[in-house]
Amino acid sequence: MSKSIKKVIIALVLFIAALILFKASTVITRPGEYRVVRQFGRIVRVDTVDSHPYGLGFKIPFIQSDTSISSKLMLYDLSPSDVMTSDKNSMISDCFVLWKIEHPTKFIQKLSGSTQNAESRINSNVYNSLKNVISSLTQEEVISCRDGALAQMLTDNL
Repeated sequence: MSKSIKKVIIALVLFIAALILFKASTVITRPGEYRVVRQFGRIVRVDTVDSHPYGLGFKIPFIQSDTSISSKLMLYDLSPSDVMTSDKNSMISDCFVLWKIEHPTKFIQKLSGSTQNAESRINSNVYNSLKNVISSLTQEEVISCRDGALAQMLTDNL
């Protein structure tokens, strides 16, 4: 092999290694997400598009890792359930919850960063609150609550 070919191969290998190192050290944060940077499992920082110009940040390659968490408004639809009113009438209730992660560090600490865990907790809290509110009202009161009063009672009960 000639000397010039060896130089080209070495330059190519160094270029590829530099690309891999650059890719491993960049953190790209997109709109609508939090980018959580961890070092050995401990949260080092949380990036947003606002915290870095163009959503580009850096981390220590191979020591720090990053994951994304949605910062968008999310919809959770509870399954319809049978609820008894105070006058012993059965009603089928169907509701949904709009929710958003505002504190990603707390979200990771309390719910392991899992939206499935969050939705499970939302499901049990909202279902219990819905059951308590509707069971304290008569069927006519539930039906006549069309101005958001039932939703307000639900929110107050959470």
